[in-house]
Parts: sequence; structure tokens; C-alpha cells
Amino acid sequence: MGFRLNLVVLTVFLLPLVAPSNITPVQPASAESNCDNGDFVTPSWNKTVERLAKVPNVYNYDFIFDEGRQGDEGGQNEINEDYDGPEETWMTWEPNNDLRLLREDFQTTMLIGNDAVGTLRVNLDHERRTTICVTIETTNSSYDPSADVYLMTNSQYDRYTQAYDIAHGAWGLKENRDDDDPTSDVPPEWRSFTVVGWHSFRDSHQYEDVKQVSFSVSLDGPEVSSGLFGEESKQYFNIVIDNTNNSHRYDAQPETTIAAYVSVVSEPRSTILPNWTVSLVCCGLMMGILVVPIIMNKRYMNSGLSLTSENKQLQEGMVPSLEQDQAG
Repeated sequence: MGFRLNLVVLTVFLLPLVAPSNITPVQPASAESNCDNGDFVTPSWNKTVERLAKVPNVYNYDFIFDEGRQGDEGGQNEINEDYDGPEETWMTWEPNNDLRLLREDFQTTMLIGNDAVGTLRVNLDHERRTTICVTIETTNSSYDPSADVYLMTNSQYDRYTQAYDIAHGAWGLKENRDDDDPTSDVPPEWRSFTVVGWHSFRDSHQYEDVKQVSFSVSLDGPEVSSGLFGEESKQYFNIVIDNTNNSHRYDAQPETTIAAYVSVVSEPRSTILPNWTVSLVCCGLMMGILVVPIIMNKRYMNSGLSLTSENKQLQEGMVPSLEQDQAG
């Protein structure tokens, strides 16, 4: 019994070490197709949904050197006159509206110019399951374009827009992007430490070089961001349609103006478990792995101790006896 017990314990602890490295319990995010049956209404702009955009700018920075102000920096940002996209000027502003929780289904179409970004900002409800479907179409029959779709919180979107601005000349840090950009080789957990590092929500909601995609999001609770000194800020979510050549290696290459058809379906969740249930299950499993061998070993060591009194072992047949009855 002791040998079998040791074999079971060794199997439990050594099996993960010899398993193939390409097997993982975390499955890639899979697409859903639950947008067809939505009860769609017109979006309540600036109340439940905001429309934003990033368009190419020309950043001019002139250094002023004179006798009294040596090293002072001056300059201004100008709209790129060569850019002739469908976006309106107000889309490039930061509206900062207090958005209501998204509890209704809506559909909309975004026209996104070449080398531009279209964004829908919403306030997701953690008590509901939200499904987002995006279809990319062309406005020019000569092209068959694809695009990149990302889901980001406000903090992640800020990093993303900073990288976009740098790629277009902001702060004099213009960089030429290509498929060999070293940022693509940086692991997602370290990208926030790079100048142009950014990532999507949960490092999984990024769908690059696609013509159609759908995915679902269920939050554990209200999404908040904690600052360096403990302050917290509420996080909205940004549905980003990227028609640029960004810093990711396998992103789509912009070709022309695109039309993105976006459908959002919000439905109640049947069961919402508290966050601590995950820790409870994981800790319980680990404690079970440790306790079961201890209990089995304890029972093994105690077996037979109750028969140690005189002649008990012989009566129970635990110890064989060579004595034979003598014939009278």
C-alpha cells in the first residue's frame, strides 16, 4: 500500500512537468454569434455611447534659441491637410461625458479613413453579458480591406492613443512602423514599460487583420483603475476599430477608407458568483492535494495498532502460528 501511495503522489506532482508545453488550460478567446437576435435601438449618443476618432496630424516642434531663452521649446500641432477622411472634427475631442450603464442593444456604422481609428466608448454593466460584433466593409470596390478590433479600458486606450501620436510625430518621437517593429516581441505584461507599449483588455480581446469578428465580455465587477497613491477612477470601455499600421506585428495594413458595422447586445447574466469563489475553489483544491496523502498515510500507520494486546493478533489471524494441536 505504501508503494502505491508514493506512486500516486509522484504522479500528481510530476505529471504537469512532463506534459507537452503546447497544452494549456487557457483557451484562446472564441468568437460568439449572438448579435442577430438583438432588440436594437438607436444609440443614446453622449449618454450611453460616445463616438471618438484618431486621425493623422502633423506635429511641428521648433526649438527657439536666443540670447535670453536658450533651450526653450516652442511649436504647435496642425491638422494634416493631406488627410481627407470621413471623420468630423468633434470626433477628435475628448467629450468626458458621464455615461450611463449600457443595458440596451444598439447598432451603428462608423466610417474610418485610411490611417485613422474609430472608437465607440461605453459603460459596461458587470451584471450583464455584452456581445460585440464587428463587420468590415469597403467603400471602394477596388479593395477588400481588413482591420484590427480591440477592446480597451480608458487607461489602456490612453496608452494606445499615445503610441498612435508618437507614430505620427508627436513630441518629436516619430517612428517608422513596419512588420519588424521590436515592440511586437515584448511580452504583453511588459509593454506598459515601453514608450509605445499598449495592450487590450485582459490581453486577449485583440482581433487583428479580420473582416468580421464577434466576442463576449462578462465582468467580475465594476472596472476601476487604482492610481499610485490609492485613488480609484471608473473605467469605461472602448471598442476600437484600427485602420492603421500600428506597432503590432500581425495587424492589418491600411488600404482605404472602411465602413465598420458594429452591433452590441447586452443581456442579463443568469448566475453571478462573487469574486472570492475563485480563490476558494483554487485554495480548496490545493489543500485537498496536500491533505489526502496525509490522511491516507495516517490511516496506514494506525492500521493494526488496535490489535497489539496479547493474543489479539493471533485471534484475528493477523499473525500466522506454527503451533499444532496435539492429538490426545
